[in-house]
Amino acid sequence: MATVEVPRQLADFTVLAKMGAGGNGTFYLATPPQRLGLDTDKVVVKVFSGTCSDDAYRRGVRELRAFAAVESPYLAALYDAVLQGQFMYAMEYFPLGSLAEPARALARAEKLRAVADAARGVHALHEAGIAHANVTPSSIMVTESGGRISDLGLARVLAAEEPITSFAQPGAVQYMDPALLAGDVPSRATDIWSLGACLHRALTDTGVYGEIPDTQPLLAIRAALSTPPALSENLNRDERSLISSCLALSGRRPATALEVAEQIDGLSVV
Repeated sequence: MATVEVPRQLADFTVLAKMGAGGNGTFYLATPPQRLGLDTDKVVVKVFSGTCSDDAYRRGVRELRAFAAVESPYLAALYDAVLQGQFMYAMEYFPLGSLAEPARALARAEKLRAVADAARGVHALHEAGIAHANVTPSSIMVTESGGRISDLGLARVLAAEEPITSFAQPGAVQYMDPALLAGDVPSRATDIWSLGACLHRALTDTGVYGEIPDTQPLLAIRAALSTPPALSENLNRDERSLISSCLALSGRRPATALEVAEQIDGLSVV
């Protein structure tokens, strides 16, 4: 198999390593340029797939600025955005990785804290009028004390005129409210659905749709729209109740992501 060459530079960021691909782009660990005046020597640069128009770049920068303006200790820091044919932006680096790919095995309590803190970050965005629109285990970063939410769902913004099937990633379909797949716009409710699906994955290592196609977006979307979410038998009563309400399967859906966080805090002491 041919080795994929890793670029040495991305704009004026010096690439140290490729971290992986997902969420409509590729992630690189890089050294930031001095012009940013950062007190860290490592950042993550996400390079979106495909070329980007000037209009799409302006939309993306506008969304990133709105995200960066929200004051919350549960949001990953954003540093810069660049257009060089492809849209890319630099954000905070987390040595412990994400909930999807942690740098080490995580205990149940650590997973719960990470999702709860991510929910707090999502709530802060909601209060500022922003829907995250990409809440997945890959966007929930792990810290020593809990977690933060990162990787705002810019794919929809950059491809504003395109149908969701043009940019939906098969692996992310597990965490998308079916209402989004049916044409609704991102909202508090759709982000809360995603938080419930992430919590299910964190606690059971399985998705709410079981195993669905992970290489073909159309098949993944079809499976999600035709298969009702199913909860694992390995959940206890309180876990099942919370996830079920987030997915609007039973009971009252939490009104806010903060309410989700507080209920997760209750699970952690069980």
